[in-house]
Amino acid sequence: MEKKDSSFLKNVKKTWIYVKECKLNLIGYASVSIIEAILGALLPIIAAKIILNITSGLIPQLVLSALAVLLLEIVLYTMFFFKGYLYQKIYQKTLVNLQVAVARETLNLEIKEIDKSSSGLFIDRLNKDTQDISSTFMEYTYWTSNIISNIGVLVAIFILNKYLFLYAIITSISIFLINKKRISKQYELQKNLKNIQEKKTGLTGELVRGIRDIKVLNASSTILKQTSRKIIEASNEEIKMLNIRRIYMYLENNLRSLSDFVFIIIGCYLYSNSLLTIPTFVIIYNYQSKVKNLLTGIVQLTEYNKKFVVSSDRIYEVIENNKFEKEKFGNLNIKKLDGNIKFDNVDFGYDKNNKIINKMSFEIAPNQKVAFVGKSGAGKTTIFNLITRLYSINKGRILIDNYNINDLTCDSLRNNMSIITQNPYIFNFSIKENLLLAKENATMKEIREACKMACIDDFIMSLPDKYETMVGENGVILSGGQKQRLAIARALLMKTEIILFDEATSALDNETQSEIQNAIENLKGEYTILIVAHRLSTVIDCDKIFVVDNGKILDSGSHKELLKNCEFYKNLYEKDLNV
Repeated sequence: MEKKDSSFLKNVKKTWIYVKECKLNLIGYASVSIIEAILGALLPIIAAKIILNITSGLIPQLVLSALAVLLLEIVLYTMFFFKGYLYQKIYQKTLVNLQVAVARETLNLEIKEIDKSSSGLFIDRLNKDTQDISSTFMEYTYWTSNIISNIGVLVAIFILNKYLFLYAIITSISIFLINKKRISKQYELQKNLKNIQEKKTGLTGELVRGIRDIKVLNASSTILKQTSRKIIEASNEEIKMLNIRRIYMYLENNLRSLSDFVFIIIGCYLYSNSLLTIPTFVIIYNYQSKVKNLLTGIVQLTEYNKKFVVSSDRIYEVIENNKFEKEKFGNLNIKKLDGNIKFDNVDFGYDKNNKIINKMSFEIAPNQKVAFVGKSGAGKTTIFNLITRLYSINKGRILIDNYNINDLTCDSLRNNMSIITQNPYIFNFSIKENLLLAKENATMKEIREACKMACIDDFIMSLPDKYETMVGENGVILSGGQKQRLAIARALLMKTEIILFDEATSALDNETQSEIQNAIENLKGEYTILIVAHRLSTVIDCDKIFVVDNGKILDSGSHKELLKNCEFYKNLYEKDLNV
C-alpha cells in the first residue's frame, strides 16, 4: 500500500510539470469547487426545512424555503458552469503539454527500441494514456467536491398521483427536448472531431513508423511542429463540443431546479384543494430530491487513482530513461564535414548472438563515388545504418573526417549526410510539405530543381494540385518508383556532403533508372557518394567498389580490377548480366 501511495505521489509531482502553467486556472477551479461544496452541503439542510414546512402546513414559509432552494441551486449550477470552463482549460493545456513531450521523447528513442516494440505501444501511450492522466487530475477534484457536497443528503421515496405524474411527464419531455438539441449539436461537432482525431492519430502513428526517415533527415523539429499543430487542432475541436454540452447541461440543471420550485407551487395548490395529503406531499417531494450516493465518489476516486498510476507509469517510461533507451550523441559541433569515412575494426549485431558486421575496416576519400555489393544479408544496408548512427556499434570506431561519430552532435552528423532508402517513408502531407522536411525554409525554385534532378518534376506538375497534392499515408497514391524519386529529391534538397543510396533505384524502370544514374553521375566529384546495389551494372563506373560477404570486406577496387582479381565479384557480375 505504501508503495502504491508513494508511486501515486511521485507521479503527481512529475505530472505537475505539465500542469503548472495553469496555476491561475487551478486556483480558480479549487475556489469554485470549495464554494460548490459548501453550497452543496447547505442544500439538503434547507431542503429539510421544506419537509418540515410541508408537514407543519406552513405554506408561506414553505414557498420561501422552496425559493431559497431554487436560488441556491442556480448559484450552485453557475459555479458548476464556471468550474467546467476552468476544467476544460486545464485539461487542454495539460494534454497538449503531455502529448508534445511524449512525441518529442519518442523521436529521441533508439531505433532498436522501435524494432523490438510495436508502434501501437507508443501510439497508445501518446494518445490514450495522456488523456487518462489529464482527466484524472481534474476528476479527483470533482469527486472529492461531490463527496463533500453530498454529505447530509437523504434517500427518499417518490409516490406519484395522477396530477403530479402528468407534471413529471411534461417536465421530462421538456428536459428531453433540451437533450435532443444538445445531442444533435454534439453529433455534428463529434463527426468533425472524429475526422480531425483520425488525422491526428494517423500523424502520430506516422511519427513512430517514419522515425528512421525523420532521423536521417534530421527533421525532428519540423515533424514535431506538424504534430503539435494537429494535437492543438483536435483539442480545440473537442473544446467546442464540450462547450455545447456545458451550456445545455447548465440549461437542463436550471430547468430541473425550476421544475422543483413549480412542483412545490402545484403541490400547494393540490393540498389547498384537498387533492393531496401532507404525508404524500412529503414523500413525493423527497423523491424529487436528487439522490447522490456517497460511496460512488469514493469508488470513483479509487478507480481514478489506479488508472492514474498505470497511465503515468507508462508515460514516464517513454519520457524518462527508465525503460526505453534514448539516442546519445556527443558535444562536438562541426558545421561542415568533407566526407572522409573510415571504419576501424567495427563489430555490430542487432542482437548479441548474431554478428552482422565482423571486424570491418575500410576507408572512403572525400568526393569519391563508391559502392557496396554482395549477397543479400551480407551487411551492406547495416553499414549505412551505422554511418547514420541509427544503430550504435558494439566495438571499433567509425570516423568521419577523423572525428569519431560518437563524439559528434546530432546536427553535425545528420545535417551533413542524406540517405535514400529502398523503401522510403512518405508522410501523409502534400508533396511540398514532404520535401520541406529536408529543408524547412527551401524556396520553390530549390524544390523544383531537386525534383528535376530526381526526374519527378514533370509528374508532379501534371497533377491537378501539383506540389500541393496530398499523397496519403506512406505515399499511397504514388508508385514505388515515384516514391523513390520523391525521396531522392528530398535528399538532394538537403545538399549534404555525403549522400547514401541504399538500393535507391531498385523500384525504377530501366529508362528512369538511367535518368537517375545520370543525376547521380552529375553529383560525382562534388559529393561523397555511397551506393548499395544488387544490380552491379549500375555501379561499374564507381571510383571504388567494396565487396561485402559475411560482414567483412572481402575485396575492393575498380570494376575492372575486381573482375580480374576477385572471383566472388566476377560471379556476382555475371549472374547480374544473366538476370
